Amino acid sequence: MIMTMSLQFRPAEVTAGMRWVLILLIMLLSGCASTPNSDNASSISSLSSSQLNSGEAALQALLSRGVAATSPEKERIMYQAANMLVSMERVNDALELLDSLDTRPAPLELALNIMMLRAQLYLEYGQSELALQILTNSRFDQLPQLPDNKQMPIRLLRAELYQKTGDMLASASERIHADQIIPVSMITHNHENIWNTLTALDADTLTSLANSERRYEFQGWYKLAVIGKAYQYNLDRQLAELERWQSTWTRHPALAYMPQALKLVETMAAERPQTIALLLPIDSQPGIVIRDGFMSAYYDVMQSGGKVPLIRVYETSKTDSILSVYNRAVAEGAEMVIGPLLKENVEVLHKERGLPVPTLALNNIEGSRPLSDNLFQFALSPENEAIQIAERAWQDGHRYAAILSPAITLDDFYERKKQSFKAHWLALGGHIVAEEAFRENYTGVVSSLLDINDSQTRMKAVSNLIGEELVFTQRRRQDIDMIFLIAEPGPARQINPTLAYLYAGDIPVYGSQDIYSGLPRPLVDNDLNGVVFGDSPWLLSFEDELKAKATQLFPQNNALTLRLQAFGIDAFRLYPRLKQLQTAPDSQIYGATGLLRLTDNNNIIRELTWARVTDGLAQLDAASP
Repeated sequence: MIMTMSLQFRPAEVTAGMRWVLILLIMLLSGCASTPNSDNASSISSLSSSQLNSGEAALQALLSRGVAATSPEKERIMYQAANMLVSMERVNDALELLDSLDTRPAPLELALNIMMLRAQLYLEYGQSELALQILTNSRFDQLPQLPDNKQMPIRLLRAELYQKTGDMLASASERIHADQIIPVSMITHNHENIWNTLTALDADTLTSLANSERRYEFQGWYKLAVIGKAYQYNLDRQLAELERWQSTWTRHPALAYMPQALKLVETMAAERPQTIALLLPIDSQPGIVIRDGFMSAYYDVMQSGGKVPLIRVYETSKTDSILSVYNRAVAEGAEMVIGPLLKENVEVLHKERGLPVPTLALNNIEGSRPLSDNLFQFALSPENEAIQIAERAWQDGHRYAAILSPAITLDDFYERKKQSFKAHWLALGGHIVAEEAFRENYTGVVSSLLDINDSQTRMKAVSNLIGEELVFTQRRRQDIDMIFLIAEPGPARQINPTLAYLYAGDIPVYGSQDIYSGLPRPLVDNDLNGVVFGDSPWLLSFEDELKAKATQLFPQNNALTLRLQAFGIDAFRLYPRLKQLQTAPDSQIYGATGLLRLTDNNNIIRELTWARVTDGLAQLDAASP
């Protein structure tokens, strides 16, 4: 079957003659035209080489041969022509040509080459799902019949596409298949990718896979991933389970090329600090909640038999010199410092070159690297959240954004989200087509955002001009394809229905995490139905075994304190694994605040978990890590 798609790509630069030839060709290949009539043939032959450069002349000759050929020679020639178009940077025309080809009569290798090129070109335009649809055509069931060097790029591209579209198990499966046919030089990188995709699955799913799988390589990988995911917060248990796996799976390919995160387990267990100083403003609610979250993770490891360090808490609320508190903690035996929390205190440490021990600051100085390599920054960054929302909306295919946010207050928290979204959206190539700030006049602000009032004004002007009353249906502006909503739960519950009331119910709404109260409230959150937002998995999922214990020990009743609790938990879980994040560039840790990675500027960033409000409940979205 011939697949056709209508996509808005940037037009390729071709001559008028060349464009005419391609249109005629595609009509012929698609069965929309029969053989060219004499006038058309005459027009083609009249295009002299003086009208076309040498590349275009060669391309026209190839296309003319393709029109006259029969299958499978026709498909072979057109595949060659498509590659020539790509080399001439005419990707649009190459896609049109490839989309018009029927690959059913073509030999297997040629058919898969044609579909592989189509998929690669669609991927260049960000069309991952369409690219994957092409690469899972039924003809790919015969993939094992191809030589290894032909199978390998297809399997690796499919693995990449499955990962992009959120199917981590399928991605890992493709890479495990590919592991048997790739060159030795690629094995280490392939194993890191297998590890990262498998550990994106929850421990229960991995355990079920390991118990039901019978293929040796697959089962070994699943059991190894269980060790990585189920025991990631207990180094001692993880080390014992890893040693057991190594003695059992002596022929498994992962034994010789172990993922970097597991190669470091023994080292991390031996080198973890024995005394930690926790620097926090304990007279403030954030300081108390973070401390309690930190200690709940501490007690959890201790109760499960793991080794825990000695913790000394240092009050930072009333100090005039954070350096004096820091130096005192080190002098009293701290082998690691966690904190401080306040940005102004982090800024002081940020400028110090000679920090003597590894230090995990609980805030960050955006966009810059600390002078000391011993300083790591970890924050619930509003800038990072806004950037991820922009990237999610962009990946969903949106390009024209409108922004609704609170009016500027003394606190710049929401303003930072707005400005970061705008900057990143524009950098991606998107457009900001409307922007409004609200206080309590939600209907008026939404009307202004959607240009509803302008629609009424135009109607009145026309009515006055012709001297008659007009039958009028209000319309909103049509150039908005997504809305970024920064709002707390109360305003968000009024703004979202107002959008539907004012003819914008079909525009996707991406909310900041502030829209969510943190607790299931379906009766009132029905007004948030359809809104997509990113948040800490601690609020959205019950997979973390610590959650029930922590919420019982230190109960929290709103989203802000739940996020701070998760933040404190991750501060403890990170302390022994900073070496892992430093040593293994692709390493990641599944924390309570999100998927954690280390950037080049020693900033630990979190990848949000995505949710969509459905029937008044925040349901995990397929695009979540």
